[in-house]
Amino acid sequence: MRAGAVLTIAIAVGACFGGTIGPDTKKLQRHELRRATPLPLETTVPWAKDPRVMKVRVWVDEDFRAQNVRWRAQLEEQLDDANQFLVPALGLRLDVIAFEPWDVRSADRSVTEVLESLEARDPGDDVGWVIGYVSSLSNVSSSFDQIGMARPLGRHVVVRGYADAGERTMFAQAYPDTSGDEREVVHQARRRHKQTVVLIHELVHTLGGIHELDAAWIMHAAYAVEMRMLSDRCLELAQIVLDERLKPATEQNLRELAGRMVGYLDATAWGGWDNDEKQQALVHLRATMNSAPVGGGGMAAPDIPVPPAAYDQFKRAQSLARQGKSAEALAELDALVAAYPATAEIRQAICEVHIGATGPGSEAAVTACTRATEITPDDPRPYLARVEAFLSANDRPHALELVAQVEERAAERAPVWDRIAAIYQATGRITQAEAAAARSAAITNAGTHPVTEWATRTRARYGLPPDARRWKITPADEGAYVAAVRELLDLVYAGKIGQAQARARAAEKKWKGAPGILGARCDLHLRQGETAAAKKLCAQAIAAWSGAAWAHYLEGVMALQARKDSRAITSLRAAITADPELAQAYRALGKALGRTRDTAAWTTLADDYQRRFGQSLPK
Repeated sequence: MRAGAVLTIAIAVGACFGGTIGPDTKKLQRHELRRATPLPLETTVPWAKDPRVMKVRVWVDEDFRAQNVRWRAQLEEQLDDANQFLVPALGLRLDVIAFEPWDVRSADRSVTEVLESLEARDPGDDVGWVIGYVSSLSNVSSSFDQIGMARPLGRHVVVRGYADAGERTMFAQAYPDTSGDEREVVHQARRRHKQTVVLIHELVHTLGGIHELDAAWIMHAAYAVEMRMLSDRCLELAQIVLDERLKPATEQNLRELAGRMVGYLDATAWGGWDNDEKQQALVHLRATMNSAPVGGGGMAAPDIPVPPAAYDQFKRAQSLARQGKSAEALAELDALVAAYPATAEIRQAICEVHIGATGPGSEAAVTACTRATEITPDDPRPYLARVEAFLSANDRPHALELVAQVEERAAERAPVWDRIAAIYQATGRITQAEAAAARSAAITNAGTHPVTEWATRTRARYGLPPDARRWKITPADEGAYVAAVRELLDLVYAGKIGQAQARARAAEKKWKGAPGILGARCDLHLRQGETAAAKKLCAQAIAAWSGAAWAHYLEGVMALQARKDSRAITSLRAAITADPELAQAYRALGKALGRTRDTAAWTTLADDYQRRFGQSLPK
């Protein structure tokens, strides 16, 4: 959910485009223009030791050099701005050893293609990072997926240039009654802020950073002018990775790092991350931790029941598989299986090596895994290895086809149900994820399962009731429905009103009257200054399902705008009850409590906010 400055934007839109220009319009536009100035970057607990220095090499493509006459000075300024934040935040200083002209053009290429080209051009074996600066987009974009790119735990970063002309046009249209000089001051501040934040955002992705839900945090999925810090959880995760990056880049160190990250993410129950992205990260990290090749499911655990006489040879096969030497590993395992044909662990290992070598859908992998299943029919691992490999390759349909086979064999194994729940979570199957999590919790007599907590938050935030079939939302549709609501809100908060209206019409036609769609449409009308229509839609969303947290939140925002503080408090408390991890609802409620001078209630809220989000509640 995009946590933009809803009050500010709603007022600005209504003032700038709401009809007749009154005598106070110029004053109001100047006020809103000042509020559009980016906040300075900050950190809550500055790094106290000497910073760790990481060398970087910068490549600058032809289009970027052509678009920016002072390109070198501009990049030096941007990297200096980044260091002013990275040193106190992470204890990290970037040391540029070279600016290299990159004789390619990138205006018509996606950032993914550019990243692949940069990786081929410079492996980066002698530096901490290789950074590529490329052509800006012709239009203004706030999505980090369009203006930057980096791979998790990678060493290469791509940053697009600033869409200078488009940004100037946007400012002129939004604040037509301010002077060019006034707009230019804010425009330049925004340019420096946006480019610095994009660089930091992508660097932190390479340090394990996962997208987060609060627009004030730099790891939010879309750029926002209010971005000013990294969350405490993000800093903790980045420090784990940064500590390891200072060690030699060996496969063993990479496996150990993946294990530490999995341990941290599994042990940290925090609502600030984008949970879909977190689960995808865990799938890839577990594959790395288990020494799987890029498309594989990983060898079995090191300490496994194999015949004592076969143990050393089995370990040797494991080592070969971890090095990507699949043919040699299979030769060792084939020799073992000839001597011990009924040993399940050897069959499982052969299954997993074939998955890693040729992919989970290859004839060799299917044959090997089927043979493993024939030896131990109730063992879910052969199917599970293929499911997780399909997910690692982002092939959800084939992964989901096989999950039923895993469920049939899960029996009373809580860890298997945990993995099934995580698979359904990663694929957006909320109802099925809840069912698997409930099975695990019942077996272990545990309390609330983490996947159950995720499902509850997702339902509340995106308006997906448990009885969603009445809106023609089947369990198989849940991922698409949540994605549609999220995409609609992304468009709303990116200011792409025309596209948002088209998506809203399509979504309403498919899932007529569904609470999440109504709440997103409420947000769309609020953004356009159409408060009456917004109120009606939010009321309809809440009437359809009282657990629609975003609709409650927006009702609270509109009550705040109207200075109906008592009504705002009621709505915002309802939003927090429905979704206790909705950080922006806490901040809005804090404003309402501040207005009513309810110090005791504000203090209680601030304590809860600090515990949940690791940040101080703004006053």
